[in-house]
Amino acid sequence: MLRKLNLIVVSLLLTMSYGFSQTGLGTIRGTVTDGDSNKPVEFAKVKVQLNGSTKAGAITDEKGEFQINSVAPGSYDVEVVATGYQPTLTEGVVVSSDQITFLDKLTISVPKDIQDIEEVRVFAYKVPLIDKDGGASGATIGREDIARLPVRSAAGVAGTVGGVSTSEGSGAISVRGSRSDGTYFFIDGIKVRGSANLPKSSIEEVKVITGGVPANYGDVTGGIISVTTRGPSAKYFGSAEVVTSGFYFAGSDPLGNNPETEDYTGKVFGLDKYAYNLFEGMLSGPLWMQKDSTGARTKPRLGFLLSANVTDQLDSRPLADGSWRIKKQVKDDLLANPLRPSSTGFGTFHNSQFLHMEDFEKTPWRMNTRNTNVSGQMKIDVNTGPSVNLSFGGSMNYAKGNIYSYAGSLLNFGNYGVFESLDWRVFGRLTQRFSNSDSESSSKIKSAYYSLMVDFSKSKDSNYDPNHEFNLFNYGHVGSFTTVRRRSHAWNNDLNAYEHDGFRDLVVDFEPSETNAALAAITTQYYNIYSDDATDHYENLTQIQNGSGLINGDAPRSVYSIWSNIGTPFNGFAKTENDQFRVTGSGSANIGDHSISLGFEFERRWDRGWTNGTTTGGGGNGPIGIWRIARQLANFHITELDKSQAEYVDSLGRMYINYDRLNSGYAYLSGTGEYGGQEQNDNQSFFDYNLREYLYNEGLISQGADGTDFIDVDKYDPNIYSFEMFSPDELLNGGNSFVSYWGYDHIGNKVNGVTDISKYFNEFDENGNYRRFVGAFQPIYMAGYIMDKFAFNDIVFNVGVRVDVFDANQPVLKDRYLFYEARTASEAAATGEAWVDIPSSIGDDYVVYVNDVNNPTQINGFRDGDVWYDASGVVVEDPKTLRGPGGIAPWLLDPSLETPTADAFEDYKPQVNVMPRIAFSFPISDEASFFAHYDILTKRPTSGFRFDPFEYQFINSRSATIANSNLKPETTVDYEIGFQQVLTRTSSLKISAFYREQRNNVQLQNIFEAYPVTYSTFGNRDFGTVKGLTVAYDLRRTGNIRMTANYTLQFADGTGSDATSAAGLIQAGLPNLRAIFPYSFDRRHAFNVTMDYRYGAGSDYNGPKIGDFKVLENTGLNIVSNIYSGAPYSAQGTITNAAQFSPQNSGLDGTTNGSRLPWSYRLDLQLDRTLELEMGKEDNKKPVFLNVYVRVTNLLNQFNVLSVYRATGNWDDDGFLAAASSQTSIQNQLDEQSFRDYYTMKVQNPFNISSPRTIRLGVKFDF
Repeated sequence: MLRKLNLIVVSLLLTMSYGFSQTGLGTIRGTVTDGDSNKPVEFAKVKVQLNGSTKAGAITDEKGEFQINSVAPGSYDVEVVATGYQPTLTEGVVVSSDQITFLDKLTISVPKDIQDIEEVRVFAYKVPLIDKDGGASGATIGREDIARLPVRSAAGVAGTVGGVSTSEGSGAISVRGSRSDGTYFFIDGIKVRGSANLPKSSIEEVKVITGGVPANYGDVTGGIISVTTRGPSAKYFGSAEVVTSGFYFAGSDPLGNNPETEDYTGKVFGLDKYAYNLFEGMLSGPLWMQKDSTGARTKPRLGFLLSANVTDQLDSRPLADGSWRIKKQVKDDLLANPLRPSSTGFGTFHNSQFLHMEDFEKTPWRMNTRNTNVSGQMKIDVNTGPSVNLSFGGSMNYAKGNIYSYAGSLLNFGNYGVFESLDWRVFGRLTQRFSNSDSESSSKIKSAYYSLMVDFSKSKDSNYDPNHEFNLFNYGHVGSFTTVRRRSHAWNNDLNAYEHDGFRDLVVDFEPSETNAALAAITTQYYNIYSDDATDHYENLTQIQNGSGLINGDAPRSVYSIWSNIGTPFNGFAKTENDQFRVTGSGSANIGDHSISLGFEFERRWDRGWTNGTTTGGGGNGPIGIWRIARQLANFHITELDKSQAEYVDSLGRMYINYDRLNSGYAYLSGTGEYGGQEQNDNQSFFDYNLREYLYNEGLISQGADGTDFIDVDKYDPNIYSFEMFSPDELLNGGNSFVSYWGYDHIGNKVNGVTDISKYFNEFDENGNYRRFVGAFQPIYMAGYIMDKFAFNDIVFNVGVRVDVFDANQPVLKDRYLFYEARTASEAAATGEAWVDIPSSIGDDYVVYVNDVNNPTQINGFRDGDVWYDASGVVVEDPKTLRGPGGIAPWLLDPSLETPTADAFEDYKPQVNVMPRIAFSFPISDEASFFAHYDILTKRPTSGFRFDPFEYQFINSRSATIANSNLKPETTVDYEIGFQQVLTRTSSLKISAFYREQRNNVQLQNIFEAYPVTYSTFGNRDFGTVKGLTVAYDLRRTGNIRMTANYTLQFADGTGSDATSAAGLIQAGLPNLRAIFPYSFDRRHAFNVTMDYRYGAGSDYNGPKIGDFKVLENTGLNIVSNIYSGAPYSAQGTITNAAQFSPQNSGLDGTTNGSRLPWSYRLDLQLDRTLELEMGKEDNKKPVFLNVYVRVTNLLNQFNVLSVYRATGNWDDDGFLAAASSQTSIQNQLDEQSFRDYYTMKVQNPFNISSPRTIRLGVKFDF
């Protein structure tokens, strides 16, 4: 399959030498006329300049027309020069990505005085109020507007566009009712994986496409957020910016770990209590200037732009009314005395279960959530001339911080994990333009260009305990436990002696460890409570656990299943690495009145991961529990006694018979001392063998790996243990795994290659263990597209088609109902069995089901795909009727198989999607036009898709959902019609109605009557529709005001809001029902208003004065206001314990998503003032600018409701504490008042409402 795909790629590269403008690039089209005669000017040179450097150019044809393709978005100066004419310069020409900038009124004139022929006439460009060619729907926000907005990210900018909905809680973006994974970010034409964070100073423009997606974009069903960064300059310029909301002083004991301090020492001083601090810098200029004939450096050949910022935040998501925490003195007491004895004399209770509200306090910021972020961007341009451009660049983002846990925030905030992420991407782009300036040429091609780009991206993430990192046995280490054992005997009448029948634990000696001091303190106090009284308390490890003490691999019990207990370790680890390589080619040719464009895209990914494992039910299985499996694997081969050799001992007149341990390991039985592994059915575990080898070599045991010394796993230093001691299957642990991996091996080493299902189940490693090789997920995506823009009877058409080819490049089940091969009807008939009777209505390839898998004697039915038939060939609705005594029974080819084989799988069949894109614009006049779009969009699946053979290996023991490696792309059919009208000289109105049909969206489903078990997986089964209307008003700078406002009315309904919406039905084993309901992210009404009120300087100033002092000179106020109706939620019929870890289930009250949250309102602002200064010597002063601003988010401190408890509709009360049905349960708690206080603090979840007001002061210096 890979060979075929590579051939396709080569064909695309060879045949598509030209293509449409690359994603993220724009076009300039215009006409040059004589200012006196109004006739077209032929052979005029048109130059596109950026900061003194020529970036592109063209020559006008006989009609005076020109077109310049593949221009990076930005603000340019366009110069027109022609023989005999006075040159003109149009300043501030704005080029936007994937749009045409029209310059239809460029005029040049013959100077009245010949001396003026060298003088350049300068004009100012005004951005048109409406798009003449229709173009994609959405908005483009330029650098000047972005600088004034009270946001710093591209996502924040996109949130001001009509049809874009951003969840205030999660930050997920929905464009016109699409799922959040249907929208992609692009940075300089690179499809972003990981963070799209950039320095604000590096952003040239943000283009948001909400509809009418052009054919050069694919793999998207929602919208496009395309970010273009600024380009290098021929002149040096730069900026430095500092932003702060306050400063955090940690002091000596910010987390209260030192019992000598009286209180937490962290303090914040500033405008708010969240200590946001940022430093950002940007520098651009020439790296190399070419000398002219006089030796002066005049021609920039190599330029650069570099920008970077560092952000430090104490709390990136502040909570309204603060966050609860345990008081310092109470925490000290709890760590020193974690337990109290029970009244029965057996066991203990955690003292944390007896705390009350007065033992806690609120702090304005969340404890231990500080994080740091570094982002950067760089570009290098090589100017080889106006017709050839070579550009290199890249961007990066690094983030590190603590992994906040709401459940741990009250008592256990000192034990958060740490996350680290690094995302970076680089690209190289070559663009060459051609123009036909020969008036005698017979060619219809007026101009053409091509552009090639290669980019590579890497996204690395990891999380771990900061104290232990990837020393995984340290996670659950409590201390050293040494068990004293002796032989146990029972009277044997036949032998007339006491016969050895096993071993008895007498006492467990404990030495606490500093590895996890809080855990060790619990067990230490347990021993202190029952000091010198081992009987029934610590004779063995089980007694310690039953008494609420901890052994290695244990964590403290939660507090009433409401909060994590103090000292609970972070229980997880992960490292992932995702690579993406892309080659894109693009360009166009103007042929007559047609602008023909075509291009290609090739992308390959390598996704790798090594993480903690999963339980059989799919939950997380962290490294703490590895101690349990280590204890199980050690000594497993010596658990029985060797009764073939007896030792008789006479003690005080009693005869005792003793035996040695029976060694069933291969190392001993073979006499080689070598490990036999699974290949030799070795009964000794690989972990045990390696541990014995290590201990023997260190002189800690008397015998080697083939000996029978009993190994006390809990006795030794945790640093001697590692995952390298285990075989893959030992860590996979029968489906209750302690590691998950793809593109790595089981111990975290990176591997190369693809998953071979046959080798996975059959290949052994050098130790005789199954290798269980799982390659990186390596999907391949390719696309080709062609577009034509032309005019017909004043209607401008954009017609295109895109063809996407997607290969998941992984194995898939041939039949999702069968993990083993089964006989078809034709194969059954060929057996010649007398009891085989195939009805004539049954096809030859139908699967046959019998009464018994191992001993079939009759046919019970048949299946064709998802359609089931009984033995007579009649369709049945319920396949349960075809079961045999042991359940559903396909007639297997080999019923003796215990694990699937490669014969049950096949390669993923590449999916080919043809997507027409049609748009037209009908200009009624220069001030009004109709437009319409019709687009088919597809996107490869992003949920539950990666093939993991582990899920098939343990299908009989796991109930977790299995990924469906055979998912198909999701599809959206997008319709839009609209009208845009210029209202005044500076304002316009745009109205657009849209309709979307969503098909093949991914959703969970049960595969009933699959063999060997019914299982849940993902399927392309969801559908939906989105109907809406957006009204957008654009007021350009009029006097002091610049404003945009939009309103969107939207009805987004479907059978699933996301890929796991049906999880409740699936887990309950209910049928795969589908019903239409509002999406959980649907906003029926949404208003966005952005207003900028600004005073100018000099003669443009019209504000208040005090004498000659202009009070508000260069001062402006930018306000962003969002008003939207509440999102849907499903009310429940009964009150449940929603604040506890495992709440009870409840049925619906009404319909799914039949209730709605209240309306929300948010107002953000930025108030700024720019001061113009001068720097340099007296004879060479240069202007510099100092901008001082205050940015306030949630100015009115409005606490919008983001989520509610389904039984009450309230954000802070689930009704449980007051419900009559709860009182008996509450009164039976260990401490009723403690339970109520804990529950109250938990149920008043501040994440259910929006963040409070933040205030930041910024100073920016531009030079």
